[in-house]
Amino acid sequence: MVIVAILLILLSYLYGCFSTARILAKSFRSLNIYKVGTGFADTENIYTNLSKPLGVLTGALDVTKSYAYLYFLKVILETMDKMAIPPDLSVLYSADLMMLYGVAMLIGHCLPLTNHLRGGRGIFTYMGIIAFFAFSPALFTGIFAILLVTIFKQIRFAQYSIVILPVLLTQLCSSFPFCSIIITVENIVPLFTTKLLGIAILMGILNFIVSKKLGEF
Repeated sequence: MVIVAILLILLSYLYGCFSTARILAKSFRSLNIYKVGTGFADTENIYTNLSKPLGVLTGALDVTKSYAYLYFLKVILETMDKMAIPPDLSVLYSADLMMLYGVAMLIGHCLPLTNHLRGGRGIFTYMGIIAFFAFSPALFTGIFAILLVTIFKQIRFAQYSIVILPVLLTQLCSSFPFCSIIITVENIVPLFTTKLLGIAILMGILNFIVSKKLGEF
């Protein structure tokens, strides 16, 4: 099972290397995204330097791509487990391993070996991963981020909110029972909020690395 888990982690990384931004820029504008704006294959670059509607589509597909990957991977493993092919696959779709698959996918998006470690910021990929484990906090965060961008034009602050707000909402939900009426959290595991915080910190580190490559620091 250890070997299978490692293979699934590697598969998740390679899946993360698949660039939605690159495909959309090429398909809709016949452009090489690596030669546009900042030269990075991310939603912000498309939104700011190419097309706002195309940027919105890129972000939506990145969220969907990461969420759907974890969802269908779990469904497939659960189905195989029920069919006993091979026996007892439950450990492979435990919450902790699903988080590792998500982390591997996030790293693949930000630091893809397929493009010399030049990927995107991974904000929307991260959001899809968080939505898989805590859908309602991610949904509330998404609405808040949309308002920040559309009304106040605060793209960078919206990015920061996407990283940290789902963790705060999840902690709020677990600390104050009345919040569970409004915000439900799925896939609860021991130290759940702490693990989400760990993913958020990793997101911050990856963003720092990408920003460093962009020359922002």
